[in-house]
Amino acid sequence: MKSSSSKPRVRAFPKYEGEPKLLGYPSIKAGMSRVIYREDNNRSHVKNIQRITAVTVLETPPVILFGIRTYKMTPYGLKILADVMTNSPSKHLKRVKRFPKFENVDEQLKKMEESIDEVFEIRALVHTQPDLTGIPNKKPEIYEINIGAKSAKEAFKWASDKLGNEMQVEDFTKEGAYVDVVGITKGKGFQGVVKRHGITKLSHKTKDGPRKVGSIGPWTPARLRWNIPRYGQLGYFRRTEYNKRVMKLGVDGKDITPAGGFVKYGNVKNRYVIVAGSVPGGKKRSVFLRQGMRAHTKKMSDPQISHISMVSQQR
Repeated sequence: MKSSSSKPRVRAFPKYEGEPKLLGYPSIKAGMSRVIYREDNNRSHVKNIQRITAVTVLETPPVILFGIRTYKMTPYGLKILADVMTNSPSKHLKRVKRFPKFENVDEQLKKMEESIDEVFEIRALVHTQPDLTGIPNKKPEIYEINIGAKSAKEAFKWASDKLGNEMQVEDFTKEGAYVDVVGITKGKGFQGVVKRHGITKLSHKTKDGPRKVGSIGPWTPARLRWNIPRYGQLGYFRRTEYNKRVMKLGVDGKDITPAGGFVKYGNVKNRYVIVAGSVPGGKKRSVFLRQGMRAHTKKMSDPQISHISMVSQQR
């Protein structure tokens, strides 16, 4: 089904009982490159050998934690219990969200703390800062991200201390960790069954053309089954890729930007994340990084990168 927005929607977060932190972080896809690193997988037949692999560069400008939202569990599912918003929102956030003229934040935080025993889940309301990048966009995107902690009290204390402040990608993950990537794939428009489903073309003598389905089903039962390939929308779908390894966290974008900048993107101006492999979506598109949902047995060691390609991508 075609996505309704280029902003990826995250429907679930993993359980986490460590030190308080965000369980996700928004980023922007800048482009791809390649690195040479030493293979450290014990199960690999090329362990301790230099390997070259494709990587994706994601720009991660700081996000601002402008609100806290608590949820309670009811027989009908999660329901909002309370909200607290900062008194000094950024000028760009006012483009997409209305704020009251004045609210006593300390009083609201106190009321929220009094009802902490009813809280089932605490989430942070953060917004991006696209104006810090080279993308010609000023409207921020708002995300609701779970706060991972041992208890609701720890999560609330951590969030109240960070309210109104900037959060960096280091507050979410570290090098060698495995994250899930949620993004919107490239849109291909309305396509036929050969490109959409990869079926075999018919003979060139076929009456209605070779790029068709030979049969769309029997006469009885007189209905079209769900597994029959049909033409329709291809691409612009929400997709999640699990357990992408974080190869590097960088502070200065100049250390990763190739000569002449990334094609169709430009220079990376903020902190960045390099993940192994490809990522859904085109350049300049929002990509959401999430704490890994699926358990894995791979060790979380720092990748030993010896070279990052910065050769010009201009052709």
